[in-house]
Amino acid sequence: MFAQSNVSTVDQTGAMNAATVAQTGTMNDSDVDQVGDENSSATDQNGTSNQFKVNQYGLQNESTVDQDGSRNLGGGTSLIWGTLQIGERNTSATTSNGNDNNAGTRQEGADNNATIYQVGNNNNANGSWWGIYQLGDANDATIEQFGDDNYAHSDQYGDDNQFIITQSGANNYATNYQDGNRNSGGGVSLIWGINQVGYDNTATSSSVGDDNNSGTGQYGDANLASIDQVGNGNMANGGYFGIYQVGDLNDASIVQLGDYNTANTEQYGDENISTTDQEGDSNVSFTYQDGFANNSDVDQLGDVNTSAVYQTGTSNMSMVLQDGNLNMSTVSQTGLTHSSMVTQIGDSNISTVTQND
Repeated sequence: MFAQSNVSTVDQTGAMNAATVAQTGTMNDSDVDQVGDENSSATDQNGTSNQFKVNQYGLQNESTVDQDGSRNLGGGTSLIWGTLQIGERNTSATTSNGNDNNAGTRQEGADNNATIYQVGNNNNANGSWWGIYQLGDANDATIEQFGDDNYAHSDQYGDDNQFIITQSGANNYATNYQDGNRNSGGGVSLIWGINQVGYDNTATSSSVGDDNNSGTGQYGDANLASIDQVGNGNMANGGYFGIYQVGDLNDASIVQLGDYNTANTEQYGDENISTTDQEGDSNVSFTYQDGFANNSDVDQLGDVNTSAVYQTGTSNMSMVLQDGNLNMSTVSQTGLTHSSMVTQIGDSNISTVTQND
Protein backbone atom coordinates (compact mmCIF):
# COMPACT_ATOMS: atom_id res chain seq x y z
CA MET A 1 0.00 0.00 0.00
CA PHE A 2 1.47 3.36 -1.03
CA ALA A 3 0.79 6.69 0.66
CA GLN A 4 -0.12 9.44 -1.73
CA SER A 5 2.62 11.75 -0.47
CA ASN A 6 2.15 14.71 -2.81
CA VAL A 7 4.88 17.36 -2.70
CA SER A 8 5.33 20.12 -5.26
CA THR A 9 7.94 22.87 -5.56
CA VAL A 10 8.02 25.46 -8.34
CA ASP A 11 10.84 28.07 -8.64
CA GLN A 12 10.62 30.68 -11.36
CA THR A 13 12.97 33.61 -11.94
CA GLY A 14 12.26 35.94 -14.85
CA ALA A 15 9.38 37.91 -16.36
CA MET A 16 5.83 36.90 -17.29
CA ASN A 17 5.76 34.06 -14.69
CA ALA A 18 2.70 31.89 -14.09
CA ALA A 19 2.38 28.71 -12.00
CA THR A 20 -0.51 26.31 -11.37
CA VAL A 21 -0.37 23.41 -8.91
CA ALA A 22 -3.29 21.04 -8.27
CA GLN A 23 -2.88 18.18 -5.80
CA THR A 24 -5.53 15.66 -4.81
CA GLY A 25 -4.50 13.04 -2.26
CA THR A 26 -3.42 12.79 1.34
CA MET A 27 -0.20 14.40 2.51
CA ASN A 28 -0.14 17.44 0.21
CA ASP A 29 2.57 20.08 0.39
CA SER A 30 3.21 22.89 -2.07
CA ASP A 31 5.88 25.59 -2.38
CA VAL A 32 5.94 28.20 -5.16
CA ASP A 33 8.67 30.86 -5.42
CA GLN A 34 8.45 33.40 -8.22
CA VAL A 35 10.96 36.24 -8.62
CA GLY A 36 10.18 38.43 -11.62
CA ASP A 37 7.54 40.68 -13.04
CA GLU A 38 4.11 39.53 -14.15
CA ASN A 39 3.78 36.78 -11.52
CA SER A 40 0.61 34.75 -11.10
CA SER A 41 0.04 31.61 -9.05
CA ALA A 42 -2.84 29.23 -8.35
CA THR A 43 -2.62 26.31 -5.92
CA ASP A 44 -5.44 23.83 -5.38
CA GLN A 45 -4.99 21.13 -2.75
CA ASN A 46 -7.75 18.67 -1.97
CA GLY A 47 -6.83 16.05 0.63
CA THR A 48 -5.80 15.81 4.26
CA SER A 49 -2.51 17.23 5.55
CA ASN A 50 -2.45 20.26 3.25
CA GLN A 51 0.15 22.96 3.55
CA PHE A 52 1.20 25.74 1.21
CA LYS A 53 3.69 28.55 0.84
CA VAL A 54 3.87 31.07 -2.01
CA ASN A 55 6.58 33.73 -2.32
CA GLN A 56 6.34 36.32 -5.08
CA TYR A 57 8.73 39.25 -5.64
CA GLY A 58 8.11 41.73 -8.45
CA LEU A 59 5.15 43.48 -10.02
CA GLN A 60 1.62 42.44 -10.82
CA ASN A 61 1.66 39.57 -8.30
CA GLU A 62 -1.46 37.50 -8.04
CA SER A 63 -1.97 34.39 -5.95
CA THR A 64 -4.94 32.09 -5.36
CA VAL A 65 -4.80 29.14 -2.97
CA ASP A 66 -7.65 26.70 -2.32
CA GLN A 67 -7.32 24.03 0.34
CA ASP A 68 -10.13 21.56 0.86
CA GLY A 69 -9.60 18.88 3.47
CA SER A 70 -8.31 18.65 7.02
CA ARG A 71 -5.24 19.94 8.79
CA ASN A 72 -4.90 22.87 6.32
CA LEU A 73 -2.13 25.29 7.07
CA GLY A 74 -0.26 28.20 5.55
CA GLY A 75 3.35 29.09 6.20
CA GLY A 76 4.55 25.75 7.46
CA THR A 77 5.32 24.96 11.07
CA SER A 78 6.77 28.42 11.61
CA LEU A 79 3.37 29.94 10.73
CA ILE A 80 4.96 33.09 9.35
CA TRP A 81 2.81 33.37 6.24
CA GLY A 82 1.12 31.35 3.59
CA THR A 83 1.55 33.91 0.81
CA LEU A 84 4.30 36.53 0.63
CA GLN A 85 4.06 39.21 -2.04
CA ILE A 86 6.52 42.09 -2.50
CA GLY A 87 5.75 44.61 -5.21
CA GLU A 88 2.80 46.61 -6.49
CA ARG A 89 -0.79 45.78 -7.41
CA ASN A 90 -0.59 42.50 -5.48
CA THR A 91 -3.66 40.31 -5.09
CA SER A 92 -3.93 37.29 -2.81
CA ALA A 93 -6.89 35.03 -2.09
CA THR A 94 -6.76 32.02 0.25
CA THR A 95 -9.65 29.64 0.86
CA SER A 96 -9.65 26.85 3.46
CA ASN A 97 -12.51 24.38 3.63
CA GLY A 98 -12.11 21.75 6.29
CA ASN A 99 -10.62 21.29 9.74
CA ASP A 100 -7.69 22.79 11.66
CA ASN A 101 -7.35 25.59 9.11
CA ASN A 102 -4.63 28.20 9.25
CA ALA A 103 -3.67 30.84 6.70
CA GLY A 104 -1.52 33.95 6.46
CA THR A 105 -0.74 36.63 3.89
CA ARG A 106 2.01 39.26 3.88
CA GLN A 107 2.06 42.02 1.26
CA GLU A 108 4.63 44.78 0.86
CA GLY A 109 3.96 47.46 -1.73
CA ALA A 110 1.05 49.55 -2.96
CA ASP A 111 -2.48 48.78 -4.18
CA ASN A 112 -2.49 45.45 -2.36
CA ASN A 113 -5.56 43.30 -1.93
CA ALA A 114 -5.74 40.25 0.33
CA THR A 115 -8.62 37.91 1.16
CA ILE A 116 -8.73 34.94 3.54
CA TYR A 117 -11.88 32.81 3.51
CA GLN A 118 -12.21 29.93 5.99
CA VAL A 119 -15.11 27.54 6.48
CA GLY A 120 -14.93 24.76 9.05
CA ASN A 121 -13.53 24.02 12.46
CA ASN A 122 -10.33 25.33 14.09
CA ASN A 123 -9.91 28.36 11.83
CA ASN A 124 -7.37 30.95 12.69
CA ALA A 125 -5.70 33.31 10.31
CA ASN A 126 -2.15 32.41 11.11
CA GLY A 127 -1.09 31.93 14.70
CA SER A 128 0.61 34.63 16.70
CA TRP A 129 1.86 36.47 13.62
CA TRP A 130 -0.93 37.80 11.44
CA GLY A 131 -3.76 36.81 9.25
CA ILE A 132 -3.08 39.59 6.79
CA TYR A 133 -0.06 41.88 7.06
CA GLN A 134 0.09 44.78 4.64
CA LEU A 135 2.89 47.33 4.39
CA GLY A 136 2.20 50.09 1.87
CA ASP A 137 -0.61 52.30 0.62
CA ALA A 138 -4.12 51.68 -0.69
CA ASN A 139 -4.28 48.31 1.04
CA ASP A 140 -7.43 46.24 1.28
CA ALA A 141 -7.81 43.32 3.71
CA THR A 142 -10.75 40.95 4.08
CA ILE A 143 -10.98 37.99 6.47
CA GLU A 144 -14.11 35.80 6.54
CA GLN A 145 -14.48 32.90 8.95
CA PHE A 146 -17.54 30.64 9.25
CA GLY A 147 -17.55 27.90 11.93
CA ASP A 148 -16.00 27.04 14.83
CA ASP A 149 -12.98 28.21 16.89
CA ASN A 150 -12.30 31.29 14.77
CA TYR A 151 -9.47 33.73 15.35
CA ALA A 152 -8.46 36.51 12.98
CA HIS A 153 -5.86 39.23 12.87
CA SER A 154 -4.72 41.89 10.40
CA ASP A 155 -2.03 44.59 10.47
CA GLN A 156 -1.96 47.47 8.03
CA TYR A 157 0.82 50.06 7.79
CA GLY A 158 0.42 52.86 5.28
CA ASP A 159 -2.25 55.18 3.93
CA ASP A 160 -5.76 54.66 2.57
CA ASN A 161 -6.07 51.26 4.23
CA GLN A 162 -9.38 49.51 4.76
CA PHE A 163 -10.35 46.22 6.35
CA ILE A 164 -13.32 43.92 6.91
CA ILE A 165 -13.39 40.97 9.32
CA THR A 166 -16.50 38.79 9.34
CA GLN A 167 -16.92 35.91 11.77
CA SER A 168 -19.95 33.69 12.19
CA GLY A 169 -20.07 30.80 14.60
CA ALA A 170 -18.59 29.68 17.92
CA ASN A 171 -15.46 30.92 19.64
CA ASN A 172 -14.77 34.08 17.65
CA TYR A 173 -11.96 36.52 18.35
CA ALA A 174 -10.80 39.27 16.00
CA THR A 175 -8.29 42.09 16.08
CA ASN A 176 -7.07 44.74 13.66
CA TYR A 177 -4.30 47.35 13.76
CA GLN A 178 -3.97 50.24 11.33
CA ASP A 179 -1.15 52.79 11.27
CA GLY A 180 -1.35 55.51 8.64
CA ASN A 181 -3.70 58.05 7.13
CA ARG A 182 -7.27 57.75 5.92
CA ASN A 183 -7.73 54.35 7.56
CA SER A 184 -11.21 52.91 7.61
CA GLY A 185 -13.10 49.79 8.54
CA GLY A 186 -15.75 48.39 6.25
CA GLY A 187 -14.76 50.03 2.98
CA VAL A 188 -16.61 52.83 1.27
CA SER A 189 -19.93 51.58 2.61
CA LEU A 190 -18.61 51.92 6.19
CA ILE A 191 -20.85 49.10 7.37
CA TRP A 192 -18.37 47.55 9.77
CA GLY A 193 -14.77 46.83 10.35
CA ILE A 194 -15.48 43.72 12.45
CA ASN A 195 -18.77 41.82 12.34
CA GLN A 196 -19.29 38.84 14.65
CA VAL A 197 -22.40 36.65 14.85
CA GLY A 198 -22.46 33.94 17.60
CA TYR A 199 -20.98 32.86 20.40
CA ASP A 200 -18.02 33.89 22.63
CA ASN A 201 -17.24 36.97 20.57
CA THR A 202 -14.39 39.35 21.27
CA ALA A 203 -13.41 42.16 18.93
CA THR A 204 -10.75 44.82 19.15
CA SER A 205 -9.57 47.42 16.66
CA SER A 206 -6.82 50.02 16.84
CA SER A 207 -6.20 52.92 14.47
CA VAL A 208 -3.18 55.24 14.64
CA GLY A 209 -3.14 58.07 12.09
CA ASP A 210 -5.45 60.62 10.48
CA ASP A 211 -9.05 60.46 9.29
CA ASN A 212 -9.58 57.21 11.17
CA ASN A 213 -12.77 55.24 10.98
CA SER A 214 -13.69 51.91 12.50
CA GLY A 215 -16.78 49.89 13.29
CA THR A 216 -17.83 46.76 15.14
CA GLY A 217 -21.10 44.83 15.04
CA GLN A 218 -21.74 41.85 17.32
CA TYR A 219 -24.93 39.81 17.52
CA GLY A 220 -25.10 37.07 20.13
CA ASP A 221 -23.62 35.79 23.28
CA ALA A 222 -20.57 36.79 25.33
CA ASN A 223 -19.79 39.91 23.31
CA LEU A 224 -16.97 42.28 24.10
CA ALA A 225 -15.70 45.03 21.83
CA SER A 226 -13.02 47.68 22.07
CA ILE A 227 -11.90 50.39 19.63
CA ASP A 228 -8.79 52.52 20.26
CA GLN A 229 -7.95 55.36 17.91
CA VAL A 230 -5.05 57.80 18.27
CA GLY A 231 -4.81 60.56 15.65
CA ASN A 232 -7.05 63.07 13.93
CA GLY A 233 -10.51 62.84 12.42
CA ASN A 234 -11.45 59.84 14.55
CA MET A 235 -14.94 58.46 14.34
CA ALA A 236 -16.14 55.01 15.17
CA ASN A 237 -17.74 54.19 11.85
CA GLY A 238 -19.93 56.62 10.06
CA GLY A 239 -23.68 56.59 10.34
CA TYR A 240 -23.90 52.91 11.19
CA PHE A 241 -22.20 52.09 14.45
CA GLY A 242 -19.06 52.42 16.43
CA ILE A 243 -19.96 49.42 18.53
CA TYR A 244 -23.32 47.77 17.97
CA GLN A 245 -24.21 44.72 20.06
CA VAL A 246 -27.44 42.74 20.33
CA GLY A 247 -27.46 40.06 23.14
CA ASP A 248 -25.96 38.78 25.72
CA LEU A 249 -23.03 39.62 28.05
CA ASN A 250 -22.26 42.86 26.25
CA ASP A 251 -19.31 45.05 27.07
CA ALA A 252 -18.10 47.97 24.98
CA SER A 253 -15.27 50.46 25.14
CA ILE A 254 -14.19 53.26 22.80
CA VAL A 255 -11.06 55.31 23.46
CA GLN A 256 -10.18 58.14 21.09
CA LEU A 257 -7.26 60.51 21.72
CA GLY A 258 -7.04 63.49 19.32
CA ASP A 259 -8.84 65.44 17.34
CA TYR A 260 -12.31 65.33 15.68
CA ASN A 261 -13.65 62.50 17.81
CA THR A 262 -17.11 61.01 17.45
CA ALA A 263 -18.19 57.82 19.22
CA ASN A 264 -21.30 55.69 19.13
CA THR A 265 -22.37 52.69 21.24
CA GLU A 266 -25.65 50.80 21.08
CA GLN A 267 -26.32 47.70 23.16
CA TYR A 268 -29.65 45.85 23.36
CA GLY A 269 -29.80 43.07 26.02
CA ASP A 270 -28.34 41.75 28.58
CA GLU A 271 -25.51 42.68 30.99
CA ASN A 272 -24.55 45.88 29.22
CA ILE A 273 -21.58 47.99 30.19
CA SER A 274 -20.20 50.85 28.12
CA THR A 275 -17.15 53.06 28.61
CA THR A 276 -16.15 55.90 26.31
CA ASP A 277 -13.02 58.03 26.83
CA GLN A 278 -12.29 60.90 24.48
CA GLU A 279 -9.45 63.35 25.09
CA GLY A 280 -9.08 66.19 22.57
CA ASP A 281 -10.88 68.12 20.63
CA SER A 282 -14.35 68.13 19.01
CA ASN A 283 -15.74 65.26 21.07
CA VAL A 284 -19.25 63.89 20.65
CA SER A 285 -20.46 60.70 22.33
CA PHE A 286 -23.71 58.75 22.15
CA THR A 287 -24.53 55.66 24.27
CA TYR A 288 -27.85 53.85 24.17
CA GLN A 289 -28.44 50.68 26.20
CA ASP A 290 -31.72 48.80 26.31
CA GLY A 291 -32.11 45.97 28.81
CA PHE A 292 -30.83 44.49 32.09
CA ALA A 293 -27.70 45.52 34.01
CA ASN A 294 -26.95 48.77 32.20
CA ASN A 295 -23.93 50.80 33.16
CA SER A 296 -22.28 53.68 31.34
CA ASP A 297 -19.22 55.84 31.89
CA VAL A 298 -18.34 58.71 29.55
CA ASP A 299 -15.23 60.82 30.16
CA GLN A 300 -14.54 63.65 27.75
CA LEU A 301 -11.64 65.97 28.53
CA GLY A 302 -11.24 68.79 25.98
CA ASP A 303 -12.90 70.78 23.96
CA VAL A 304 -16.33 70.87 22.29
CA ASN A 305 -17.80 68.04 24.36
CA THR A 306 -21.32 66.70 23.92
CA SER A 307 -22.68 63.50 25.49
CA ALA A 308 -26.07 61.79 25.48
CA VAL A 309 -26.75 58.55 27.39
CA TYR A 310 -30.14 56.79 27.21
CA GLN A 311 -30.55 53.66 29.31
CA THR A 312 -33.84 51.77 29.37
CA GLY A 313 -34.39 48.87 31.73
CA THR A 314 -33.19 47.52 35.08
CA SER A 315 -29.96 48.38 36.92
CA ASN A 316 -29.23 51.69 35.22
CA MET A 317 -26.32 53.79 36.35
CA SER A 318 -24.58 56.58 34.50
CA MET A 319 -21.59 58.75 35.18
CA VAL A 320 -20.50 61.54 32.83
CA LEU A 321 -17.48 63.73 33.47
CA GLN A 322 -16.68 66.46 30.97
CA ASP A 323 -13.74 68.69 31.79
CA GLY A 324 -13.25 71.51 29.27
CA ASN A 325 -14.98 73.67 27.26
CA LEU A 326 -18.37 73.73 25.52
CA ASN A 327 -19.79 70.87 27.57
CA MET A 328 -23.34 69.65 27.25
CA SER A 329 -24.83 66.44 28.64
CA THR A 330 -28.18 64.65 28.49
CA VAL A 331 -28.87 61.49 30.53
CA SER A 332 -32.27 59.79 30.41
CA GLN A 333 -32.84 56.56 32.33
CA THR A 334 -36.15 54.69 32.36
CA GLY A 335 -36.74 51.67 34.58
CA LEU A 336 -35.76 50.53 38.10
CA THR A 337 -32.60 51.37 40.02
CA HIS A 338 -31.51 54.65 38.44
CA SER A 339 -28.46 56.50 39.53
CA SER A 340 -26.68 59.35 37.79
CA MET A 341 -23.73 61.62 38.38
CA VAL A 342 -22.73 64.35 35.96
CA THR A 343 -19.72 66.55 36.66
CA GLN A 344 -18.86 69.27 34.19
CA ILE A 345 -15.88 71.48 34.95
CA GLY A 346 -15.14 74.29 32.52
CA ASP A 347 -16.96 76.65 30.40
CA SER A 348 -20.41 76.50 28.83
CA ASN A 349 -21.93 73.64 30.80
CA ILE A 350 -25.52 72.47 30.28
CA SER A 351 -26.91 69.29 31.81
CA THR A 352 -30.29 67.51 31.71
CA VAL A 353 -30.98 64.32 33.67
CA THR A 354 -34.38 62.60 33.50
CA GLN A 355 -35.01 59.40 35.44
CA ASN A 356 -38.38 57.62 35.31
CA ASP A 357 -40.24 54.76 36.96
